[in-house]
Amino acid sequence: MSQKNVETVLKLAEAFNRGDLERLLSEWHPEGEYRAAIQQVVEGEAGAFRGHDGLRRWWHELHDLYDDLSVKVLEVRDFGEQVVVVLVIHGRGKGSGVALDTPLAQALTIRQGKVTQACDYFSVDDALEAVGLAE
Repeated sequence: MSQKNVETVLKLAEAFNRGDLERLLSEWHPEGEYRAAIQQVVEGEAGAFRGHDGLRRWWHELHDLYDDLSVKVLEVRDFGEQVVVVLVIHGRGKGSGVALDTPLAQALTIRQGKVTQACDYFSVDDALEAVGLAE
């Protein structure tokens, strides 16, 4: 397992938990692409966030909907440039107060220490399939 890829994932989680968007962006390639779970369901292909500007848009949209956001990384599986992360995202809906406690898996591509692609999945099996593996 590449310790560098694990460190990148943990830095992303730490930046997210601190509310530090600029630190989070520093771990992303400037032209990276992120496909968040909910946007994929609602918008399909149009739901991708591209580049640092797209990631900023995702960040602000997410924080417009939820307070007290945090992630807990449960597991990191490193397959070279491909990484699967199992996590739980926590938060509270603004206005409604409804708790967000959503398990997710992410498939990430990390090249030269920067995330170039990331995609959320609602199951670990789907994330593993996305990186060409099956459990």
